[in-house]
Amino acid sequence: MRFACGLILTIAFLFPAFGSPLDGTVDRETLQAIDAAQRSLRAAPDSEANRLTLASLYLKAGQNHSAVETLQPYLQSHPDAPKTLRLLAVAHLREEEYSAAKDSAERAMRFGQRDSAGVQVLAMAQLGLQATDSAERLFREAVKLDPNSVEANFQLGLLYTNQRKNLPEAIRLLEKARTLQPNLAGTYAALGSAYLASGDARQAANSLETAIKLAADNAEPYYVLASAYRQLHEDDKADAALKSFNARKKADADQRAREMRSRADYEEGVNLLSNTDQLDKAYDSLAKAVSELPTFDPGYYRMAQVSYLKGDLQNALASIRRALKLNPLEPEYYYVLARCLEDVDPRAALEAIQKAVGFRPGVPDFEDLLRELNSKAASKSPA
Repeated sequence: MRFACGLILTIAFLFPAFGSPLDGTVDRETLQAIDAAQRSLRAAPDSEANRLTLASLYLKAGQNHSAVETLQPYLQSHPDAPKTLRLLAVAHLREEEYSAAKDSAERAMRFGQRDSAGVQVLAMAQLGLQATDSAERLFREAVKLDPNSVEANFQLGLLYTNQRKNLPEAIRLLEKARTLQPNLAGTYAALGSAYLASGDARQAANSLETAIKLAADNAEPYYVLASAYRQLHEDDKADAALKSFNARKKADADQRAREMRSRADYEEGVNLLSNTDQLDKAYDSLAKAVSELPTFDPGYYRMAQVSYLKGDLQNALASIRRALKLNPLEPEYYYVLARCLEDVDPRAALEAIQKAVGFRPGVPDFEDLLRELNSKAASKSPA
């Protein structure tokens, strides 16, 4: 599904205090904020505000599933909470669970205010479900409710551009979005496509050149820019733009191929780990997975499990710490870290399992290990 290039319902759009998403890159400040939000929620588990704060931070960090897990329990006892329903709809959108997003967005508007932000969430869900007529109607409503919404203007303008209809209105909407927020590459790319479709190759080229300056790694604007240059009879520039497009598409294809090879090696390793006693072969497959994709944290997590089962705590610790460096918000990783440390560093092990329980309360293995380590700590304390 081709969504908006660059916006796509940021947390800032719904809850401005939390800023924009970090695309999965989690900095120390965000980790500290998440830790504080978890403590607040444990102290007051029935607080909607605490759940919204924690879920918003998870979304900011790209942890969409954790946001869903945080919000859903509140709805079991408060099924008509519009703020929670709306943020849950955003989390489902991020997970590309469009039917669930549609259901949550509709319930949010049924129980709460029908404002531009809520209508846009529902429109994005309809767009994900390929219901473009409904999405168009809802985006028009969102623009009417808030004429200065960057997201609504952008999404409606992009929809018209992709459908190659109502192009003057598409250009007007996209120009307004650009004026309201002038540093988004996606807006300029969409404007370039709209201008080119309307026959204005010069304006198209100008917009696409700006899009590329703002986000040089995106491939598609180069292709559209090459078409604009061809219409302007600037063949050398067209050839250069097409060459840049092909180079970026090749890089994207190479990356996808690496990801596929890594996933295949990973699945082979997990299968060997789960269903056989061939731990060495399992480790080798997992090592191949992370050599193809060094940022693939689940691979290091599984390598840590294999090393732990083999009694190689040094390599287990190295692997699980690598996994946590890449993804410090996965509770399973803290559980494995605690298992690796329980005999050599009980205090660090206790801290690790406390983090695991903080991220995902109620998991029996986590709770059992927490009780065990707390009991050991108490038995060693002076009377």
